[in-house]
Amino acid sequence: MMLVLVLVRAAVLLVGLAVSCSSDFAPPTIDVNLGDEPQVRWMPILKVFESDFLKKAAQEVIDSTIPKWLHKVLRPLIKVSEVLLLPEPYGEELRGMAAHFGTSLSDTIMLNFAYEASAFCTSIVAQDKHGNVYHGRNLDYPHSVLRNLTVNVIFRKAGKTLEKAEDFQDAVLRLSKIPIITGVYYIVGGARAGEGVVITRDRGGPADIWPLDPLSGGWYRVETNFDHWLPSPAKDHRREAAEKAMNATGQEHINMYALYQVLSIFPVCNGITVYTTIMSGATPEKYTTLVRPPDCRASSG
Repeated sequence: MMLVLVLVRAAVLLVGLAVSCSSDFAPPTIDVNLGDEPQVRWMPILKVFESDFLKKAAQEVIDSTIPKWLHKVLRPLIKVSEVLLLPEPYGEELRGMAAHFGTSLSDTIMLNFAYEASAFCTSIVAQDKHGNVYHGRNLDYPHSVLRNLTVNVIFRKAGKTLEKAEDFQDAVLRLSKIPIITGVYYIVGGARAGEGVVITRDRGGPADIWPLDPLSGGWYRVETNFDHWLPSPAKDHRREAAEKAMNATGQEHINMYALYQVLSIFPVCNGITVYTTIMSGATPEKYTTLVRPPDCRASSG
């Protein structure tokens, strides 16, 4: 779903991180049971946020992203075409959110469009000299209200956490082949050496698969919002800054803390960075997210 939800377990970051990043904070955690009916499965959000706050936040994002005249035009059009826009079970999920969170269905759908138009990210997957694979991500989103709306979500089904592919290769195959509604970049980090890849997706299949290649010097991959084989836009220097920092860190010194530091430098971390997630498939207990302050450079130590 196109909510700003972080799929993480409740976690504590590495020792020392809280000292250097005292203004960062861990978001709350909720459980979502995929066995519940779609229209009620997101109700746990109301345990941590009041519906009035959610309604005002949604309106703020819409108003700052979609011009008022366009909002008025889109509302009736979306209402007429909602059946086409909302394949199941997502339609029932959104209808449930609209009913319980106090927003109209049209605005709930429009909020998804706002996300698509204004969300950015920087993702890095890297392997150290010992074969440990680390994965980090920043979400950039130009709405400060989202710093107070980010949550950790544990998805459960039949009492178990999440659904799993058989292994890393199976996950890569699934993410590469299954048709999706729009293009996307998948950054995948596994639990063993060599298990890291950036998948550039078209709606029907992969446009490019860019794996780690440590033996040839490709011990990390940086992906922002642009195809990695093309130059970055003139005003976007996140990729170059991240690559420079990764090279300065070196493969022999990369770890979860060092990766967090890379994701904390400007402009990788910037005025609209909402959160930073650090994880490693081999040590899921260290999978963590911290919400960043408006100027996260002040907290990078």
